[in-house]
Amino acid sequence: MYIILNFRSLIIVVLAIFTQNGFSQNNFRPSTSKNTDHSYFKDGKINIISSSHQDIAWMDSIGACEIWRDVNMISPSLQIMETNPRFCFTVENAMYLGEYLKRHPEKYDEILKFVKEGRLEFGATYNQPYESMYDGEALIRQAYLGRKLLRKMLPGCDFICAYNEDVPGRAMQFPQILAKSGIKYFHISRLEPGIYRWYSPDGSNVLTFTPGQYYEESRPAQEAKTDLEAKTAFVNYVDKWNNYFKANKIEPNLPFYYSTDWSEPNEFKSLFAYWDKIAKKEQLPNLDFATGSAALKSLDSNAKFEEIRGERPNEWLYIHGPTHEKALTASRKANRMLIAAEKFSSINSIVNNNLSDYPQEQFANAWSHAIYPDHGWGGKHGDLTDLTFRKGFESALIISEDITKNSITSIAKNINYTKEGPAVVVFNPLSWERTDKVELSINAYGKPKTAYKIIDAATGGEVSCQQIASIPVKETDETVTLTFIAEKVPSMGYKTYYLLPFMEAVSNKNPGAWGGYTNLVPEVDTNPSTINNTANSGSYENQYYKIVFGNGGLKSIYDKQLQKELLHTDKFLGGEVFQLESVGNGAGEFGVVQPTSMRGFEQISQYKPNWTCSEYGPVKKSWEFTQQTKFATIRQKISVYDNLKQIVFNVDILGFSGEHYREYRIAFPLEQKQSQIAYEVPMGVVEVGKDEMKGAAGWSKVDQFYSTECSKIHPREVQDWFNASSNDVSVNITSSVAAFDWIDSTDSNNLNTILQPILLASRRSCHSGGNFYLQPGNHSYSFTLTSGNGDWKESIQIGKQPNMPLQTIVVDAQKRQSGLSESQCFAKVDKNNVMISALKKTDDENNYTLRLYEVTGVDTDVTVTFPYAIEKLWKTDMIEENGTAIQSNGNSFTVKIGHDAIETYKFQLKKQSN
Repeated sequence: MYIILNFRSLIIVVLAIFTQNGFSQNNFRPSTSKNTDHSYFKDGKINIISSSHQDIAWMDSIGACEIWRDVNMISPSLQIMETNPRFCFTVENAMYLGEYLKRHPEKYDEILKFVKEGRLEFGATYNQPYESMYDGEALIRQAYLGRKLLRKMLPGCDFICAYNEDVPGRAMQFPQILAKSGIKYFHISRLEPGIYRWYSPDGSNVLTFTPGQYYEESRPAQEAKTDLEAKTAFVNYVDKWNNYFKANKIEPNLPFYYSTDWSEPNEFKSLFAYWDKIAKKEQLPNLDFATGSAALKSLDSNAKFEEIRGERPNEWLYIHGPTHEKALTASRKANRMLIAAEKFSSINSIVNNNLSDYPQEQFANAWSHAIYPDHGWGGKHGDLTDLTFRKGFESALIISEDITKNSITSIAKNINYTKEGPAVVVFNPLSWERTDKVELSINAYGKPKTAYKIIDAATGGEVSCQQIASIPVKETDETVTLTFIAEKVPSMGYKTYYLLPFMEAVSNKNPGAWGGYTNLVPEVDTNPSTINNTANSGSYENQYYKIVFGNGGLKSIYDKQLQKELLHTDKFLGGEVFQLESVGNGAGEFGVVQPTSMRGFEQISQYKPNWTCSEYGPVKKSWEFTQQTKFATIRQKISVYDNLKQIVFNVDILGFSGEHYREYRIAFPLEQKQSQIAYEVPMGVVEVGKDEMKGAAGWSKVDQFYSTECSKIHPREVQDWFNASSNDVSVNITSSVAAFDWIDSTDSNNLNTILQPILLASRRSCHSGGNFYLQPGNHSYSFTLTSGNGDWKESIQIGKQPNMPLQTIVVDAQKRQSGLSESQCFAKVDKNNVMISALKKTDDENNYTLRLYEVTGVDTDVTVTFPYAIEKLWKTDMIEENGTAIQSNGNSFTVKIGHDAIETYKFQLKKQSN
């Protein structure tokens, strides 16, 4: 007992030191309170929020947990509510309603009755995700498949409270997503106990309650053996919060979150009878049940709640990208392809004047797969759970790819081609005009000739193209794959090129059909001595960069336009792969990100591999090497483009053995110190040291204190890109992985910036019976380096392009009497800091929904332009409801979008004549 008491005293001392870093330093914090007075609550109430924390799985297999939720959670809660009119129960998310009704459709009327009475609640999001793991549109779909779907399933009811109790990480734009979806309240944990207004940068906020750690504070009441012990537990809890509520002038209605993993409903029947007898005499508050939303609504008055702003970096980030690379790769691709598919499906329906062909059910199915995985990776039978999550992502990706192909094929059929024969239509899913690389695979099965030229339909001029390693198509692996640079492809539109087989342009049948091309030999230097002398000389330069090769990476990248060296390679080469020890879990009861160590450290340069030129054509040049290492073979390829300012690093980890507790990273050591680090998060950008939640997350429970200031937490979750800038030099990396670091993982005292995407980590589940995340086998990655003047604001567009590649379709072009032009923009914005994140059919109407978001923190007047006239226009909430009519101007509209804001619009186009 002496040791325990002194340990608790030590924790309180530590709290007193660290609390000043984040939360207001006063004597009223519930985590440090020694108060034994509860007089502020004598006329108030304790609202017991009876719930049960549920990952989709983790405690057991998905199927076993589904049964448990039925038999031990929802069904007994319904039984208690039938006999006890005071009892309320909160189910954390919407997914479990659908799951339960599949098993018990006969319970629908009973559930509807209790929800209408305000005694049964379902959380307003689809599930409880790692927020910054998902793309912004995927996060928004949490509300579509949460609150919006719940209101359809249970008419006359509303759902305005979300729950994400377990995850020690918060996306800075999530409060805005919740608030603009009509969700007012948010229950979280693993944060200094308090009641907060959590703000997104635009000013949107949700009232947020955290008890500390979700199950620890209710544990004494759960473990009480007698009514007296239970009463003491509740009184002690009230005592902790008394001064906090009094100081902040909060209504004396104290939320008591009664939940743990797999906790069963408890109506405290005996305690309520005992409490009712003694409450008045002992000046105790009333004891009652409430749903989570009702509990916070009773506090939502004129109190001055503490405020929180910014990203809380996720200290459990290792659980997804690094330990589940293939699943997260599929997730990231699926999210982005679904956005592209919605855009092109909408455009297709506009072009064809037919919304009935919009594949709405397929999209609903795909999105439900794409956001199905919650935070419960691993655990008991975690290998089965993780595989299910991965297959869900892969299914969403397949559906989105098929929809995209069908949509762009249909659009291409409406083009009025000026020539006949094979044509390539290049589609751009992003909302700005772009010049970018294209990789085009042509089905060559049974074809008499397999060499081609690319002709720009707009100019009639030949476009340099290059045959590269064949990429199979769905129909066959007998393909010819070409790469070329498509210039100025319109925003959310397309551009046409013609595909000209060699020797057909001057055929006797039609010698002038293609402008009389006669020079049909590819303009590629095929002289072996020339290639060897220029490609394998140890360095290469084009109009943008001079690169110098080292054994295992690049010794130098010199930006010729900036006249600056980008790399500092005394320790790591540019793009060098290394591995080190990585002992830890994906998630768990730790207070800081579990660090790597130098035990067993290995870097590729120690093997001195030599680069060999593998591609040397008019579009791009590539070099590669293959090197056996301790636990895997590393194959690396570097490509530079003649007419794009970028360097592409492709890395394959081949035959990884699955060695326990190893981590692979790739290093980009920069000639920078004290860089400004910025990175993309869902619907926004975080500047390290500026945009995080202030201070540390603080006290969670007696033996868990999050002491690291949020600005100093690393590694970080990332969406498409991260950036380092210093002295007007900016280096941007577009990443195929979900986590990165910038602090030297081998020496924290090294002041030079080393950008490090985390490739994989073979850690294990924190569940005592959980699985290792070994990931044996092959893994592939791609990173695109760009550079320029300024800071990250110059990279917000080009940083997204590699992960949203141009889409192509080969068609048999035919001349038409009418139709679309050979190049067409379908939607554009006139400001670079505003992006179109979604164009889709409005869920419940034959209209279209457009979503915009501002990235750089500047209030902006932006004009959106379509090629068709707008009939009606509304501004709506995030889930396409509560529309307010606004003015349009022909085929465009202009709105003021606030800094960092996400805004949603619904529009109807004037009918087009066929």
